[in-house]
Amino acid sequence: MAENFIEDILSRVSRFASILGISKSELRIYATLLLEGQMTARQISDKLEISYTKVYSILTKLEERGWIRKTGKKPSYYYAIPIRDLWANIKNLLEEKINEFEKQFIEPISAMLSSSSSYTIMVIPTVDLKKTIFEILNENSKRYYVVLSYPELVTNDVIELLSTKVFNSEVRLLVPSSVSVSKIPPESIKRSDNMFGSGIITSSSVLLIVKNNDRLSGILSNHKYFVDIATVYFNHIWESSSK
Repeated sequence: MAENFIEDILSRVSRFASILGISKSELRIYATLLLEGQMTARQISDKLEISYTKVYSILTKLEERGWIRKTGKKPSYYYAIPIRDLWANIKNLLEEKINEFEKQFIEPISAMLSSSSSYTIMVIPTVDLKKTIFEILNENSKRYYVVLSYPELVTNDVIELLSTKVFNSEVRLLVPSSVSVSKIPPESIKRSDNMFGSGIITSSSVLLIVKNNDRLSGILSNHKYFVDIATVYFNHIWESSSK
């Protein structure tokens, strides 16, 4: 009767316990020691019909957690700590898990939201695209990563403006292999024919330019996440492109 009662309890709490990294077998062995008193690993293995190797591994883990203690040598006898002490141990473990979740998930997401609380995402129509390109290139930025995969974007005024940035900022320009560009230092230019769309990335914004039915339009955003993703993609293309 007692064994059925314990098994029913374990079935109800094991799902919650698994969130904390506690297995049903660990709970079963602890409960057995709590009810039966001191036992050897072999006795536990025989009573619960669990392999000796697995029982010994679980006993070691429970001992490291402070749930059980052992006494004697060859064979060692194991006994459970009082159940109230166990509950205090589990509450400490729960607090550690919550703190870890806050550190690994809540804090980074909160930081991203706070840094992007005033972000914008704008669709740039064809008629405003050139003006937007010049506005971005006139931003005060430590870097200008530019992809001009469409030849019609490689105009003298765009290149002229970009050439003025190489003295105080990092400039990287990607163009198709068929396009010739002057006024930009060779180390700041690479060529690739495997680019999808065009765009400009600065320290604080990204403009993505696409072509649809021979018309160019864009999407502009200052969201840090989008800027970071675009930068990673640009660097991937840059590293695989030829000078």
